[in-house]
Amino acid sequence: MNSNHSKFLKHLDNSSEAVFIVAKYLYLKGLDVRINALKKAKKHSDWKKYKDDGDLFIFNKNKSYRIEVKGLSCDFTNKNDWSFKDFIVCAKHSFDNSNPKPYAYFILNKKRTHCAIVKEKTSGIWNIVQRKDNRYQNIVQEFYTCDLSKIEWISFS
Repeated sequence: MNSNHSKFLKHLDNSSEAVFIVAKYLYLKGLDVRINALKKAKKHSDWKKYKDDGDLFIFNKNKSYRIEVKGLSCDFTNKNDWSFKDFIVCAKHSFDNSNPKPYAYFILNKKRTHCAIVKEKTSGIWNIVQRKDNRYQNIVQEFYTCDLSKIEWISFS
């Protein structure tokens, strides 16, 4: 598990760029944005002490909205060039155990030029799939997927 934990920490470090891109996008839309601090467990067994409350929050009309951000290693611009049969939103356990629930997931392409936005209000129609996470050794878990037609596809340009 130590090798997997080291890989996870590296992926976590690499995710910061995507978080700041989304924060700037929302800021330029006139929203107040707070980016949560990056906290890392030194060892895998401590992960529950370090799970975050969201990548960032937006504030609008005295309400706060949790936003999760993911940066993918594949490129896409919209549903027409999405290369896979389904769209993974997140690990099932991360959504099920989140409090508050994310308002939306902003999932960026590899080039960080386009984004798929999956809103929590579509969670009632998400499917559950079990997949091996190829980034790690011997990790199989359940994920939520969303129908491509329920996703908002945006360009950052």
